[in-house]
Amino acid sequence: MARPPALRQTDARSRALVVDPDPARVGAIVHALGEAGLEAVTAYRAATALARVSDEGADVVIVGEGLDDSSTVELIPRLIGRARIPILAVTSRPDEATVVALLDAGADDVIGAASRPLELVARVRALLRRSSAPPRSPDAPLPDGLRVDVGRREASVFDRPLGLTPTELELLAVVASRRGDVVDHRTLLRAGWPDRPDADPDLLRTHLTHLNAKLVAVGHPGLRNVRSTGYGLRIAGADPLG
Repeated sequence: MARPPALRQTDARSRALVVDPDPARVGAIVHALGEAGLEAVTAYRAATALARVSDEGADVVIVGEGLDDSSTVELIPRLIGRARIPILAVTSRPDEATVVALLDAGADDVIGAASRPLELVARVRALLRRSSAPPRSPDAPLPDGLRVDVGRREASVFDRPLGLTPTELELLAVVASRRGDVVDHRTLLRAGWPDRPDADPDLLRTHLTHLNAKLVAVGHPGLRNVRSTGYGLRIAGADPLG
């Protein structure tokens, strides 16, 4: 089996938490991560995973299925509640309904359990890159109280934090940078999943639906969907068709 490319020295301290009840599956994932230079810690129960995130921290979480004390869909939002960590869900049933349910729960990416180890490592590396991008200067003030600071991994509306996932933050940064102009679907897919040229458009729709709900919940006008074209930032008082 080909060996995953080693992480850059600056990434060598990255830690992955692997959550799965099957020692054989955990061992295979930990081995693949170790070959790529990643540190890995493990948890075989949801309670252990939550405690590790709270007490030890992690840079990315890989969540399997079949835990005896929680379903994966129930565990993901609990993990997010402990820390804003990117989450890769692994499922033996990568059908549309399962993938959508995992994304709705808050997973940043989903991969089939039968996928090759190199692909899993590549997905983990992509999540790490997006969640630890080099600091950038905060953008100029945006309409309707929106502020996006990708360097600090923060976004807020009138100082009310949005609590976005790393993928949602990347999508919002691209949309906000156009200040109301429409961003096409292809550009958004590249922003959200730069290492997945074949990313399913359903991923985009699901994440933007969640992003829009978070914006509206804190008083922002939200996003506008221009059918068959893309998405833009809705601006209070502006022509919705403009």
